[in-house]
Amino acid sequence: MAVVRNDLEPGDPKAVLSVVYPQFRPLQNREAAEALEIFLGPGQRLYHTGGYLGNGKVIWLLARLPENITVAEKDVVEPYMLLTNSHDGTIAINFRLTTVRVVCQNTLALAMREDRSSHVFERAHKVGPLSLAAEAKDFYQFCSKAAADLGETFKKMHSVPFEDDQILPLLEKLLPLPRLPGNGSVPVSLQRQYGTRKQKIIETRNAVATVFANGSNNGLNIPPAEKTLWGALNAVTAFVDHIEKINGDRYAHILFGSGATSKQKAYELALARLPN
Repeated sequence: MAVVRNDLEPGDPKAVLSVVYPQFRPLQNREAAEALEIFLGPGQRLYHTGGYLGNGKVIWLLARLPENITVAEKDVVEPYMLLTNSHDGTIAINFRLTTVRVVCQNTLALAMREDRSSHVFERAHKVGPLSLAAEAKDFYQFCSKAAADLGETFKKMHSVPFEDDQILPLLEKLLPLPRLPGNGSVPVSLQRQYGTRKQKIIETRNAVATVFANGSNNGLNIPPAEKTLWGALNAVTAFVDHIEKINGDRYAHILFGSGATSKQKAYELALARLPN
């Protein structure tokens, strides 16, 4: 079965988004917004941003949750619900808790490894918007509590000292060097690829360490991080969100792409350093 945009002329190569399984039910963009409004409450001023990739193959909406998280004086984090959906079958219908740090607009979309099913609500493309919202209500209630619990975790991170000489060991775990491929002699071309990849990782580590120690003066006005575990986490999120060079859409990269994966791993490394 083909998924086709009906707002384009027949024969336009951009009109066909994908070929999917027969039971696939597209969740229309309008329906996705309606589901989110049912999910969070009708008539609210919810939406922060939204976008699409690949001629509309993947869409997302970021909607505001009501209660702020205060980590420290003048350090406020806003919780959001992130909805992602695809019309080509590459991404399931997906809700997850996301936070935005007000002072620098750093984002963290959470998919906590301990119990992924509790922190990410996913459904295959076989449900309509009303049944989707009904099924998701328990998850919304969970997210409200999870946001409060997350605030306590952020406060604990803020209370743990973290100095400049600790950031590179953390980044070595976040960004490990690749292994040289092959067991014997390695072709020169692979050695060059390995060397390029290794150098890029080292440069990225150093760039994040610089953000932690000195901030960024490239027009973004990112201040040096406070010397805490919370500051170390935000050095990573600031680099990914605002400095890292990427190909493609930056919002997609930071919300559900490889940038989101890097930030999730950084969060887990920081979480492991909290005292029991």
